Amino acid sequence: MVIGASEGMIVRHGETASRIDGSDLIRSWACSGVSRLCEKVDKRVRNEKLTELLARSEFVHRSDFASKNENDVPAKLTALYEELSEMKDEFQFKSVNPPVQDEEHHTWSICFIDSQGATRCIDWALASSPEFKQMMSKYMLIKEFLEPPFLIEYATKGAAAESAREKRMKPRDRPLLKMSKRKQRPRKPDAPPAFARAGREADSRELYAHIVETGKKDYSVQRYKGLGEMTSTQLWETTMDPERRTLLQVKLEDIAETEAIFTTLMGEDVEARRKFIEDNALDVKNLDI
Repeated sequence: MVIGASEGMIVRHGETASRIDGSDLIRSWACSGVSRLCEKVDKRVRNEKLTELLARSEFVHRSDFASKNENDVPAKLTALYEELSEMKDEFQFKSVNPPVQDEEHHTWSICFIDSQGATRCIDWALASSPEFKQMMSKYMLIKEFLEPPFLIEYATKGAAAESAREKRMKPRDRPLLKMSKRKQRPRKPDAPPAFARAGREADSRELYAHIVETGKKDYSVQRYKGLGEMTSTQLWETTMDPERRTLLQVKLEDIAETEAIFTTLMGEDVEARRKFIEDNALDVKNLDI
């Protein structure tokens, strides 16, 4: 829905104003699941902007929290401490403590007291958690698209629709001759997003929210319990069209193992299900929720 609605939307990002189509940006962000994973990390640090700062700091290895010389603070933690100190008022932190070393585990950490008076720490325990590791693996796939500042432009609606139609057509279906058409009126620009009206740069989540909100204007969302609730047209467009559908073959090579996994995930043993998910969380690919 949002991908189709963002056709004709162009996002320029970074100091060089590199161009990327809004649909590609939405697809890369949504498919990678970064937004959902950021929310999981948010629950640990209780600060969205700090979560993005941690992602940009690229804490991915234990060595980011440990140094060869035990008395030297790791470079990434030093840089993070300086940034947190500068942003203390913006984040409404009551205090930001200098990096300290855990002598038992030989790693460093930074702790701060947030606006609610809770002590929170940036350490290897956080960076090695499944949700943080998943966020970083996904973030690395799209980080090149997340460099501010962001500028949103629009192609004319007619041109965008024509371009999208041609992409869906097979070469043999495209007309040999194109009849001339009247010039399309330029699309009336939407009101600038809130972050533009406020005269400041957007972060990546504000950009994503703006594109999603823009995409909803011309589309409606319907949810179905099953394919039988769809009309024939809807069923064709979403499921049966050979040009769009995906067919996957499923083989049960080990019936006993399959039965055990199904019972674990769908049964009433909560602890067994939790342990299975925790043990296999980082190996999941193409999860459809």
